[in-house]
Amino acid sequence: MTREVSSGGIVFREEPDLAFLMILDGYGRWTFPKGLVETGETSEEAAVREVEEETGLRTEVAGELGQTRYVYHHPRKGRVHKTVTFYLLRLTGGCLTPQTGEIAAAEWVSPEEAARRVDYEGYDRLVAAALRTLGRTGY
Repeated sequence: MTREVSSGGIVFREEPDLAFLMILDGYGRWTFPKGLVETGETSEEAAVREVEEETGLRTEVAGELGQTRYVYHHPRKGRVHKTVTFYLLRLTGGCLTPQTGEIAAAEWVSPEEAARRVDYEGYDRLVAAALRTLGRTGY
């Protein structure tokens, strides 16, 4: 079985209100930006790079949120075991510009909306971890 290691993040801004960035991926599912960790790159560096590539936004790591693990089928690689480490990423600049071809849309949403909208199993717990890291409670 092939193994993949990816990294991604929940990007947040605090003005005018706390909001998290969500993307509509190529499968038509609401999620958070992520991608493969490249050779010579740390997991944190990959998360920051992937967010900028996919959304045009610059960020910095504010904390680690946890990992997701799953197995999927790839047409050429067969069964792939994937591990994704997610970080809480503070918005530092840039202009929201979704990457054409990979992302259908990108939106700032409230934490409550992010927890409702995520289409992948377990990602709601990433939202809860992001809130805990920010010192907020509940949705």
